[in-house]
Amino acid sequence: MRAVLVFLALTFSQLLLATPNKTLRCATTHYPPFTIYDEQTNTFSGLDIEYLRFIERNLNLNIDVMHLPWARIKKEMTLGYYDCYFSLANNKERTQYLDFTSEPLHITQFGLFGKTKEQLNTTDLSAARIAMLRGVAFPNIIAAHYNIDDSNLMRSLSTKATFELLDKNRVDYAITNYQAGLWYAKNHKNITARQLNEFALPVYIAFKHGVINTKLVDEQIIRFKNQKQ
Repeated sequence: MRAVLVFLALTFSQLLLATPNKTLRCATTHYPPFTIYDEQTNTFSGLDIEYLRFIERNLNLNIDVMHLPWARIKKEMTLGYYDCYFSLANNKERTQYLDFTSEPLHITQFGLFGKTKEQLNTTDLSAARIAMLRGVAFPNIIAAHYNIDDSNLMRSLSTKATFELLDKNRVDYAITNYQAGLWYAKNHKNITARQLNEFALPVYIAFKHGVINTKLVDEQIIRFKNQKQ
């Protein structure tokens, strides 16, 4: 009898963490092609939004998505106003405030962008001027492999601004997420790309502590991936 009561208590606690019709406020930023925010219509599209709607439907949740600049996202994580964030790298500092899914949404890899293909065939960027989004940690393994010093980096306020700097020849290169960079580069002429395979970073959905049982979300992420295959 005691074992049955324990089982029922655990089951009930899990149900509390996934209450039907519960509304979650989730914050994200414009991160194409994974999350595309249309300022004119205040709507979202992209792969990460498909994930979210699948989770919403199958766990009987209501998920309201809010668009915030990346710098604001980083601050909001510590304040507890929003219930979840995506796509987010998992690190020790963030786990103080958030519960991460175990299953990633996708794997982030960086890309090197320049004006010519010949320009990209190098492993020595020690003298190069490089634009990169402010607030994004630059992986040490890439910095070491390409001899990049932090003083060479020109930090921009947005990925769009990063590519404008490259387009106007104010920098020699841009470094950003490879897939996102391809999305932005299509709006500029003569920008070529090379994926940097020295580093890969999985990104997840993260929830404010106690909001939901992340194992339930993991199950839906896996189901969604299986349907896409």
